[in-house]
Amino acid sequence: MLKDQLIKIAKIVIPIGIGVYLTWYFFSGLTEEQIEQTKSAFLGANYFWVGLGLFIAVLSHMSRAYRWLFLLEPLGYKPSFWNSFYSVMAGYIINFTVPRSGEIARAGLMTSYEDVPFEKGFATIVIERVIDVIMLGIVFFITGILQANSEEFKQITQTESSGISPTVIWTVLIVGFILGLILLVFYLKNEKFKLFVISKLKGFYEGLKSVWTMKKKWAFIGHTLFIWSCYVGSIWLFAQAFPETSMMVIGCVFGAFLVGATAVALLPGGIGIYPLWVTQVLLIYNIDFAAFGIFLWVAQTVLIVVIGLLSLFLIQRQEKVETL
Repeated sequence: MLKDQLIKIAKIVIPIGIGVYLTWYFFSGLTEEQIEQTKSAFLGANYFWVGLGLFIAVLSHMSRAYRWLFLLEPLGYKPSFWNSFYSVMAGYIINFTVPRSGEIARAGLMTSYEDVPFEKGFATIVIERVIDVIMLGIVFFITGILQANSEEFKQITQTESSGISPTVIWTVLIVGFILGLILLVFYLKNEKFKLFVISKLKGFYEGLKSVWTMKKKWAFIGHTLFIWSCYVGSIWLFAQAFPETSMMVIGCVFGAFLVGATAVALLPGGIGIYPLWVTQVLLIYNIDFAAFGIFLWVAQTVLIVVIGLLSLFLIQRQEKVETL
């Protein structure tokens, strides 16, 4: 029991601790010029574009909540849109406190206020996550193509002056290939690992199959494309708020979104690494503007916190469904 409790505590404390350390590391590495740059960014940003970016972000969350109804309907449940939205946003805010607990809370809220059985609600959320992984893979592929074709990326990979030589790149590729072979051998030799991989692949397959066989599959796919377009589009809109980033090319936009999404997946809210990684992407494109990554992270985090807390408050003002 003590061991289980310690593991649970570690799962909460370690990610948050890493995020706090990386936040300190990032901000302690800022020069006086960059600190002043950040202050000026918050004071001088064009808040018309910021507001538009936040509006598009809210639309993506609303679309996600509406899309969830398509997965619940074939199971015989028709919850209200607003309860779906409140549950989604409340899940986001809870993820800030205990990593990956938002999905459990989201399913639990729908059980309490819409009488959707927890296991069924949670299963639909798992399907959503499968789709999200696939969409992230598509974004990764598009980003790779855009980066490979950009003059800035070619210059980095072909010159020594950037500090990244072709030898280093080939070394990374070779190491990746070797690790892939090791995983393949481990998969073939270790039955437990093999069953784990097979179960995950089956989960992916079942998730895709359920989407394709649902009555409103095209609406589901349309909302999925809309959600992810909003994610990427909001980055571009935020970029228009600053002269330094207003001419940001599409490859940089995709790159910033990709590293930001990865940061959020790794640590609660992307704390610490989100602005750090976004800044590194901008530097690839010769945009020395650390304030953008900080502003972007703060704006998106404040939006989630405000709407998430409001959603948690509003859904708890309703009467819970009585269960037998």
